[in-house]
Amino acid sequence: MIDVPLWEDEEDQAAVETAALDDASALLDEVQEEPEEETHLEVPLFEVTVYGAPAPQGSKSPKRNKHTNRIHLVESSKYVKPWRDDVVGASLKARGRGWSPLTVPLAAEMIFTLARPKTHFGTGRNAGRVRPSAPLLPAGVPDLSKLARSTEDALTTAGVYRDDALVVEYRRLVKRYHTDHGAVPDVMEVSGCVIRLWPALAPAAEQ
Repeated sequence: MIDVPLWEDEEDQAAVETAALDDASALLDEVQEEPEEETHLEVPLFEVTVYGAPAPQGSKSPKRNKHTNRIHLVESSKYVKPWRDDVVGASLKARGRGWSPLTVPLAAEMIFTLARPKTHFGTGRNAGRVRPSAPLLPAGVPDLSKLARSTEDALTTAGVYRDDALVVEYRRLVKRYHTDHGAVPDVMEVSGCVIRLWPALAPAAEQ
């Protein structure tokens, strides 16, 4: 059974209703006065998905030129040039015509997907399944910093930005195996890299 309040007169009822409205109005004001959280610019200045085998840049080996007999330093990895070509090709297509190289300080995001070696998988009935003994993360070569280096240089070659020195911070710099596709954002089904660039946000001036 519900108790229904009996109002002695219309003035008492009006007073209670007015008080309730005042409380609701005050609560609404508190919600509206709460400061909004600072958000980053969601739409990147540039975004591209590159398909190919990411290769590191940085390690160089001496090689003698048989014509000049001079010694030059060349990339140790033969996979660097194909990867840089993949980045340049995909970037040229993504940026389109009329693109002007970016000249502002940039925040970057690079998520590298590496193919698991065949030795990480079982055989026979277990073919296609990752062995329990296989490492969960690619905590070995290629070095993540060297993957970023080769990719940054390729973006310069593609004219995405004026110089890779404009990259002042990374929001995400990640390398994962392709078997993490669907579990880790931006990890691809095959080897490659997802790249995004935003304008870097300068720290707020001290009050």
